[in-house]
Amino acid sequence: MDLFSSSEALEMAIGAMFIAFHAYGRYNTPASNRSTTTRPRFLACFCLYAATLVVSYWLVTVMAWISPEIVIKVFSLQQSQPADGTSDVTVSELIQSPITTALIFTALLPNFPVLKSADRHLLRLFWDLAEIPGHAVKLAHRMYRAPYYIHPAKTDSIEWEAKTYDIELPERFLKDRGAPAYAWARLCSLLMDVRQWHDAQDTRYQRFFKSCETEIEELLMGYATYSSRISAYYRRLDTTSAKVSDLQKEMAETLMIDGRDLFMKICRLTAHAVLGVEGSRNARYRAIESLGFEPARYDSDALSAVQLFQLSSLILLLFASISTIRYLPSGDLSPALIGEIVFFALLMSANYGLSAFAGIYPKSRWQFADIEATRHRPWLGYACSGAVAVLASLFIISALRLTRYTFEGIGHDQSFDKLLIALSWSYPYLFSSFAIAFGVAWLCDLGNPLRRRRRLQDAFMMGTILLVAAYISHAAMHGLYPFTGTKLPALQDKSMASLALSLLQGALSGAIIGALIPQWYRQNRYRSPLQRVLRFIERNGHQLKVEAGKLDRGVLRQALTTSAAAVALADGVLDEPEREIFRNCLIKLSEKGVLDFGVDDGINGMAATIQRWRNENFESSEQVPLPELQPLRNRTIIAELMIQTASAIAHADGVFREAEQQVLRRIIGTLNLDMETEMEACGAVQCDDFLLKNV
Repeated sequence: MDLFSSSEALEMAIGAMFIAFHAYGRYNTPASNRSTTTRPRFLACFCLYAATLVVSYWLVTVMAWISPEIVIKVFSLQQSQPADGTSDVTVSELIQSPITTALIFTALLPNFPVLKSADRHLLRLFWDLAEIPGHAVKLAHRMYRAPYYIHPAKTDSIEWEAKTYDIELPERFLKDRGAPAYAWARLCSLLMDVRQWHDAQDTRYQRFFKSCETEIEELLMGYATYSSRISAYYRRLDTTSAKVSDLQKEMAETLMIDGRDLFMKICRLTAHAVLGVEGSRNARYRAIESLGFEPARYDSDALSAVQLFQLSSLILLLFASISTIRYLPSGDLSPALIGEIVFFALLMSANYGLSAFAGIYPKSRWQFADIEATRHRPWLGYACSGAVAVLASLFIISALRLTRYTFEGIGHDQSFDKLLIALSWSYPYLFSSFAIAFGVAWLCDLGNPLRRRRRLQDAFMMGTILLVAAYISHAAMHGLYPFTGTKLPALQDKSMASLALSLLQGALSGAIIGALIPQWYRQNRYRSPLQRVLRFIERNGHQLKVEAGKLDRGVLRQALTTSAAAVALADGVLDEPEREIFRNCLIKLSEKGVLDFGVDDGINGMAATIQRWRNENFESSEQVPLPELQPLRNRTIIAELMIQTASAIAHADGVFREAEQQVLRRIIGTLNLDMETEMEACGAVQCDDFLLKNV
């Protein structure tokens, strides 16, 4: 028998068209502003968004038509039904109409709290895929503020280009970044890469070049005009005396400003190209880096998909193996029992995997759950991790059980009843989920420089936690002390063999989770000593910008370079890792609009400060004065930034030396911060070879 009649199929088609028109109205809003994106890409992403909504509508309609009892039961859980059953009939008739479902769907989507949030995130995803101009503008500003390097291989081409415009470039024109010659060379270098898109091997860049030929031609005309002005400026310099007049200084400043404006326009064009061509975040970063930019970047501290899959696979093998070994001697491994073992192992692996993920998820999302932000044990964050794990486990258990019942040929109404019955006796398993998330969140805030011993300790503690949780869950279901049991008395198993199996599975699962998750979390979060300070800047970018705006010009530059130089001088030499960490900190601060100076100015200022101290015979950082830090004593966030940056530089080589600790103590004391708290927090920064210190 056909699932739908012709009239019902027509109703669904009309409802789908209604959903599609609704999607077009939602997608084609002023926020999407498709005037600066290619029309094919806009249409493609709109079709994806519309298809997602239509498929969701179709699934809801089919489920409601096949088994309206499921929706009726959901309503019955929220309110009591009249004795005559009229409410059941009303709900059943309402949800069996595809057109009515479409009307309800479109009415709830932009207004219902949960659906509104989901639709907004979905819409934002497809807007980003369609190259949102606002997104491109943000990326262009990041590129503009990031350091830009001209590849040495381009030098000959730039000099040849200068000759075509009759520009007499001064010697070492690439070194003087404050001169109009460098501003012109930077434009020339970036436009060389843009021109190459016309014949690029990647056809996607070719298509972008052809779609933006008019805009590119306008930029090239602006570049030609600017080149003529540069040529006239340097010819004028050659004909005048060695002393630069005020008029020439004003001309140079005007050329620098106009060069920056034109460079920003080219950055915006390249940002559109990268967003339109590259699909992933890493691919976009590589593309921007290949153009010569150096944007700041740090990785997420959440578990990767591969790590989560590895954990779930190990737990699945553990549960399946132990259950098989239990029944193997008796010879009772029937196909039905094997299926039960596989389903139970799959259920527990998905449950425990999501619970472990929930243990670290709030740390990267909410400041109150992160020990770096709170500076004390975030017990509320641990409890939130457990609550998230319980909700996730409840969802995954329900989904897997309903899927199993469907494959067994059980009707939807009976499946819903069986699910409620299963949850009524198996809900103690949710305590294990809570314990896993709570324990993982707690263990991840512990650390030790001895990696192997730390991993063993984590495995032991997590195994103990889950051993206790496994006993509570098993005892609550089967009526062991001190519980009465959630299962029916006839189905309870109070044997020691069943208890031992449950405890063994819990302890070994906990040991696996404890050995892997905290270690992965620390590696993800602290791949380098740079991770912590970049995360601090990302979280406090607005406050840093506000406090920096209240300082006099040059104060922040002097404070940053002085604190960085003092720590770098502690070991007697300014090496490349220390310089690189400071550079990345400045790049991130520049992207947030905090700095009133250039990144290279900050790097050169640190080196100049060290040289000045050496010329004044200050051979150690314990002797150098730190008056530049005095203006920051009442600027809490910027003062904390000084500590974070100095700490990251101190850990650049993987060793937190006593001399570096002494410098940090001096900086903390000068900034009038709590010595014990700050030094404890500084010990929390780690590098590739050292783990999180105890905090």
